Amino acid sequence: MEAMELDSNRVQVIVMMTGGHQYELSLTRDEPLLKELFQALSNRGKNGGKEVFKIPNEEDDSCLYIPRDAIAAIATVPPISVQSLNLQPLSRQPEPTPQKPQQLIESSIVQLDNFLKPAEYQELIETIFPQKTASSGIQLPTPHSFALSREVLLHRVQMMLPDVLIQLGLEGFPLTQMEAEEIPNHATEGQGISTDGNSPETALRVLNFMYFFYQTPQPFTGGEVRVYDSQIVNQQVSAAQSYKTIEPRQNSIVFFLTSNAYEVLRVYPNSPAFRDRCFRVTGWMRRTG
Repeated sequence: MEAMELDSNRVQVIVMMTGGHQYELSLTRDEPLLKELFQALSNRGKNGGKEVFKIPNEEDDSCLYIPRDAIAAIATVPPISVQSLNLQPLSRQPEPTPQKPQQLIESSIVQLDNFLKPAEYQELIETIFPQKTASSGIQLPTPHSFALSREVLLHRVQMMLPDVLIQLGLEGFPLTQMEAEEIPNHATEGQGISTDGNSPETALRVLNFMYFFYQTPQPFTGGEVRVYDSQIVNQQVSAAQSYKTIEPRQNSIVFFLTSNAYEVLRVYPNSPAFRDRCFRVTGWMRRTG
């Protein structure tokens, strides 16, 4: 480069680029572009070459656009101290923590039809729907009136339990205690997603069961039960979006693991009458502590 008289505050800059090209320009020492050029050289290879660098030409108002990674070297007259430019290291965005693949655990259910024997079922129906009703026309069951049918139901559960455990993959699991609601659940609003074993009082519950019964012909729609699959994400177990749907078939019972979240859908009775409901007895089998 030919010798030339330079202003003490100006720097002649030669930008050498990949491919053997170069570009010359004159900048003042405090001009931001000077620092930007050295910053681009300092960060070369760290930004993936995706950013475009703009170098203006004051003589003809044109601009040179090059990828920042295309800057291979910079020469200056006179030499300048790079330290005086206070270059900043390239700030890196923290890499997102990779989410471990989800492991889906399908829920297992066992539904048995014609669970109570005909005579037992008829006795249950006559207990809950007696022929003689109160003056209001509504006869609600009481714990005392349901007590006998409840014992019959739980006895049948105990008889069927060994086969049910095998089908659910719990063969040989000691389940020695049983709970059940005293009065059938006949609410119509349904029940949101819940898990029955997530408190200290219910931690020993292992197996859920639900028994369905109602008048014939079926006096309602709805009342299905969704038993959700489980998923493991980063070693945490939660309910998945997928589920199995249980139809509330008359005189049927369904068993599923207490660890599975479930949801009871709303019941739409044909009339406001008490007998036009879907009745559900919910129970739990507990393991020994």
